[in-house]
Amino acid sequence: MAVFRNGNGIAWARRRALIWALFALAFCAAMNIYHYSLQGAWGLYLWDKTWLFRILILMGLLPLGLLILSFPLEKLKTKAPAKLLRGFSLVASFLVSLTSLGILAFLIVTPRMGSLRQVQLNLIDPSIKLESSAGAEDGKTLLRLSVGSDAHWGTDKTDSNARSNILASIAEHRPDIFFLLGDTVETGSSVSQWNAALADLSAIAPRVPLRPLMGNHDALFGGQYLYKKAFFPREFSSDSGSPYYYSMDTGAATLVALNLPWGTENFGRKQKTWLESVLSAADPLKPLIVFSHSFFYASGYDDPKLDKPWYDHYKNIPALTPLFERYGVDLVVSGHNHYMEYLEKNGVRYAVVGAMGSKSDPEPEYISPASKWIAVATFGHLNIDITSNDVVLEFKDQLGKTLREVRFPYTPSLRSGNDETSPQT
Repeated sequence: MAVFRNGNGIAWARRRALIWALFALAFCAAMNIYHYSLQGAWGLYLWDKTWLFRILILMGLLPLGLLILSFPLEKLKTKAPAKLLRGFSLVASFLVSLTSLGILAFLIVTPRMGSLRQVQLNLIDPSIKLESSAGAEDGKTLLRLSVGSDAHWGTDKTDSNARSNILASIAEHRPDIFFLLGDTVETGSSVSQWNAALADLSAIAPRVPLRPLMGNHDALFGGQYLYKKAFFPREFSSDSGSPYYYSMDTGAATLVALNLPWGTENFGRKQKTWLESVLSAADPLKPLIVFSHSFFYASGYDDPKLDKPWYDHYKNIPALTPLFERYGVDLVVSGHNHYMEYLEKNGVRYAVVGAMGSKSDPEPEYISPASKWIAVATFGHLNIDITSNDVVLEFKDQLGKTLREVRFPYTPSLRSGNDETSPQT
C-alpha cells in the first residue's frame, strides 16, 4: 500500500507541476503574441540586441523544461532530486506567470492611463484633398512643405531650445503641410511625453497644417494607441485604410507616407501592394514624393548597441528602392538618422532630416557613395517648395538659415537633367 500511495503521489505531483507549467507557457505566449502584434515591436526585437527581449520569448519554456528534466531522476532510489526539480518547476511557473501577466497589463494599461491634453492643432486628414495657399503670395509656388523628424520630446538628451526655434521657423515659413516624420516622443507609451509634445506644438505652431508619421520610439510598448489618439482622430481616414501609411492628393504633387518605423518589419504584402498601386497611378506630370521614418541611403556608423550598421539601410534599400526607381519617384524624405543629408542614387533623390533637436549621432565613420552633402551636429529641418517648373529643397538650421539648396526639374522632358545645387555658408 505504501508503494501504491507513493506512486500515486508522484503521478499527482507530476500532473500538478505540468498544469502549472502549461499555464505559465500559455500566459507567456499570450504576452508575447500581444506584444509582437503591436506596431514596431518586431523591429525592436530585431534591431535591439538587449538580452531581455530574448528572455521574454523563451522564459515560458523554463518551467516545462525543469519538469521534463525531473522525469529520468524519478528512477533513482532517492526521490529528492526529482522532487527538487519539480519544486523549481512550480516556482518558475509562478514567477513566469506573474511576470507575463504583469508585462501584459503594462502593455495594455500604461498607454491608456491618464488623458491627452485638449490642444489646438491643425491636423491634416489624409483622405481630404488639400487646397494649397502657397501660390497666393508669389504666384509661382504651387505647394509648400516643411519636414522635420526626431524631436524626441520626453528626454533630457534633446535641445528643447533648438526644437522650439525650428517650430517657430516652420510656422514663419507657412507651409501647406508640415510633415513630422516620427520619433515625436522618446517613449511611445508615456502619456506625459505626448502631452509635452502637444503643448509645444500647440503653443508654437497651432495653425501650421500638421501631418505626423509614427517612428520607432513613438510605437514603443503600445505607443500606437497614443499616436492615433494624438494625431489620427477617429473621424480621419486614408486611402490605404491604415492610419500609418497613405497617399495624399494635393493637386500639385503626389505625396506618399510609408509605415517603416525601424525598417521593413511592417512592410508586408498589404502595404507593398498598396504602394505599387499608388506609385503606378501617380500623375507623371507632377512630383512624386515619399516620406518615411526610417531612412534608405544615408551615411552613418556601426552602432555597438545594435550590432548593426546605422547607414545605407540593409533592409529598406533592397525592399523599396527598386520600386522608387521603377515608378519614377522624385524625392524620398526620412528621419531616424540624426543628421541632415542629401543623396542621389539611380535617379532618385533622398533627404535625411532627423535633426529636430534630438542628440546628434556621432561623426559618421561611413560616408554613403550616394551622399552629396551632409551636416553633422547641426539642428534643423527641410523646406520643399514646388513650383510650376521644379522642386526646391532648402535645408535650414534651427534659426532658419539656409545650409544647402537643391533644385531639380520634375516634368518628364526635364527629369533627365542635372540637379542644380547651391551651398550657402
